[in-house]
Amino acid sequence: MRRNRFALSARVFATALLAAASCCASSTLRAQERTPGAYAKSRWDQQAIDLAKLFDAVIDTVDKKFFDEARLKQIDWRGRANAVRRSVLSAATTVDAVRQINALLAELKTSHTGLFTPDDYQYYELLDIIDVRPDQSNLMSRRFWGTGPYYPGIGAFTRLIDGRHFVDGILEGSPAERSGLKYGDEIRSVDGMAYSPIAVFRGKIGLTVELEVRRDADGAPMRLPVPVIPIRPTTAFAAATEASARVIEHSGVRIGYVHIWSSNESNTFKAALRRFEPRNIVQERVLKSGVAIIPNQLGDAPAEVREMLTLPKPLDFLIVDMRGRVGGNVGVVGQYLEALDAKNYWGTWRPINRSDARMRVGPGDPQNPPFRGRSALLIDHHSRSAAEIMAYGYKRSAFGPVIGTPTAGAVSSGALTVMPGDLLLYVAVVGHEHDGQRLEGVGVSPDHRVDRPLPYAAGADPVLDTAVELLAKRAPK
Repeated sequence: MRRNRFALSARVFATALLAAASCCASSTLRAQERTPGAYAKSRWDQQAIDLAKLFDAVIDTVDKKFFDEARLKQIDWRGRANAVRRSVLSAATTVDAVRQINALLAELKTSHTGLFTPDDYQYYELLDIIDVRPDQSNLMSRRFWGTGPYYPGIGAFTRLIDGRHFVDGILEGSPAERSGLKYGDEIRSVDGMAYSPIAVFRGKIGLTVELEVRRDADGAPMRLPVPVIPIRPTTAFAAATEASARVIEHSGVRIGYVHIWSSNESNTFKAALRRFEPRNIVQERVLKSGVAIIPNQLGDAPAEVREMLTLPKPLDFLIVDMRGRVGGNVGVVGQYLEALDAKNYWGTWRPINRSDARMRVGPGDPQNPPFRGRSALLIDHHSRSAAEIMAYGYKRSAFGPVIGTPTAGAVSSGALTVMPGDLLLYVAVVGHEHDGQRLEGVGVSPDHRVDRPLPYAAGADPVLDTAVELLAKRAPK
């Protein structure tokens, strides 16, 4: 009994240390946010940005770096820029000027191209994922000295539909998930202020805010208290991917589930897969219970302890969810597919840039098949870039059913350039071909199309439900 108490006390002490460390980090960032200089920088839209310099810098950078010169000539890039320049320079606000510039960039009809502000999720995601050049290093020092790119948030993403903000993504293990926020919820306000994805949380890191949420179109709003934390994208995506790992029991079948939020490194996905190994499941049970196990006394242990130590049967199937928000690294996708044993997953890959340099990559070496023919892949319109290459390779290898809706058709590679006012311009500098065809503007279609309605969905996920049903039917009788 004394050993049990000691084990529990040790866990409580460790938890307290983690909480203290988190509190200190939050306090530091909160103080940093609230210094006059930092706050002024956070209100980018109230700075005096020279719109002429901003506009010209965008036009010149695209002219020099955009990989598809034929497309620039086709739309007469310089002519279009001259046509809209006066309107941009006379914009009433910088926000409106940025909107007009992005409308012009959209005429290129190419992904990985856009102008982003500190009120955009992508601003922080790109800074944290794309290699930082010297000009970006200066920006990092000005805005994030000593911390790396982060923004204040709760771990939820939203989509604007008809003037209303609906939750269309929640990081597993985040404050948003722990507070009960669900996919499809309409967020109406935060502490009585109109909701915005980032600006409404500024200055509140380490505090708890009150969200006014509507879960039903005709229902009364409810209030959810949610802590605000500093979110560094790569760290948050990795933590959510590992936290997403769980086992779904259905009709006597054990199905593993992992949600990959970003393909930046393979270790997190591999760690999530290791959590499904029977011995690791038992170890996790023991850690959660806080019970001290004495091997030579197991014969006298209570039945519930012996049951806890019983090895579960291996997974029958695995569901890999690629309905994330960020692409990632092509090489990492190859490692994912190797981990799942997708033989000849690559096909022939050729990058396309201004010099039209060609490089061919042959098929990967097959590994022992842990999930060959025993998995399903989930995709949607958020699956982009490296996630689409994952979907293409997975489908090409006939590794299992692909379920959901078509991917974004956003398969190119971009580079970042810092613009006046610390805005970020993302420009596609390389296109890609796979087996002689481009996925850009086309995407990957699922084998089984299943839509996931958003407004007031109350967390429903018919795509996942369909995958579970399909896999369960494939189980040996």
